[in-house]
Amino acid sequence: MTCHSALRFVGNASIIYGLLLRGLTEITHNDSSSNYLSVRAMIELIAVQDILDDVLEMHFSQYGLSKAKFNALIQLYMTGGQGLSQSELGKMLLVSRANITRLIDRLEKEDLVTREPDPKDKRVFQLYLTERATALMNFFVPVHNQYILKLVSILNNSEKELLISLLSKLKKGLELNN
Repeated sequence: MTCHSALRFVGNASIIYGLLLRGLTEITHNDSSSNYLSVRAMIELIAVQDILDDVLEMHFSQYGLSKAKFNALIQLYMTGGQGLSQSELGKMLLVSRANITRLIDRLEKEDLVTREPDPKDKRVFQLYLTERATALMNFFVPVHNQYILKLVSILNNSEKELLISLLSKLKKGLELNN
């Protein structure tokens, strides 16, 4: 399995991690340093992703949120009360219609989001934060930003700039190969 095809299974990072480790062992015995570094870089990225997912999930759960809920709420929060259609939010979050519907159902049950028919098109629902969600986000966003600052405080500014540059470059390469 190549690194590129392994990336398609990102939903289960531990399997990918195992495959890459096995590939790394084979490469160290049979291949050049460029291949070794490619696999090693992917292993480090996946390991950081796994840790970051766990750390952020614990952080969000302290406030009754999940990553999916936060991502939806922050998108609506950033509209400044203008709201978004359900399909717009789904496109921003890169999720299917079924998944965005389930997420919005949960947020609505928790009194965090309201759905209102669009006056221009009755088939479309506009999503808005409730007062409860707005209060939560007004409190949580500064707390979250401080937490993010703490997480990356081990890096100095030039290291952060380099990391952003390298990740952007890798992202473009992955998008071209996809």
